[in-house]
Amino acid sequence: MSEFDIFIKRLIQGAQNVFFRDVIKSSSGFNIYKVDGVYLDAITKIKESLKGDLDSISKSVEKNYNKRVNELSNYLEGIIKIHINNNLKGFVASIPNAGKNKQSAGYPDLIVEFERGKYIYIEVKIYQKKAINSSFRTFYFKPSKQDKIMESCPHILIGFEVESLGKNNTAPFRINNFKIIDLYNLKVNLKPEFNASNPMIYKSCKEI
Repeated sequence: MSEFDIFIKRLIQGAQNVFFRDVIKSSSGFNIYKVDGVYLDAITKIKESLKGDLDSISKSVEKNYNKRVNELSNYLEGIIKIHINNNLKGFVASIPNAGKNKQSAGYPDLIVEFERGKYIYIEVKIYQKKAINSSFRTFYFKPSKQDKIMESCPHILIGFEVESLGKNNTAPFRINNFKIIDLYNLKVNLKPEFNASNPMIYKSCKEI
């Protein structure tokens, strides 16, 4: 077999149950730390602050957000950034750099500095209580040359439990609860794909 044949067969196999921390280490050169010590103290402060303000966060979502449920995590990302900066003294939340530029798209959503040189990466997600045990894919990471991971530190996911008050899973939405998850022991799967843009299809291929 040619090297290309071997490559394709390896892609078909994909990868199963790979530690996410190993993926990050190989793709970025930085480590994911387990949450303990000063990091646990900082995350506990974030959790308690969010818990105390959950009702106002939910009211903001219910009143101001009227887009698709799939985009709600983007809205919550902004709320979390503002909340941390306004309510936790000494904490600075921002959008991570991708290369030289700030980039909101892609993993992770936020970086928080709580002491000089001490950071936490945050990914913001939503879930519905009825689908908490669903096998649908909800977490994605795509390695890139413009990587947003520039620090060795813990990575956490804040998952907000969302309830649709509209019909057919539409706005308004209410936030009932949230979970903070340490991603140190997260295992992920790889599902490779090939893709093409419209110019690649309609300009590069012959029309019949």
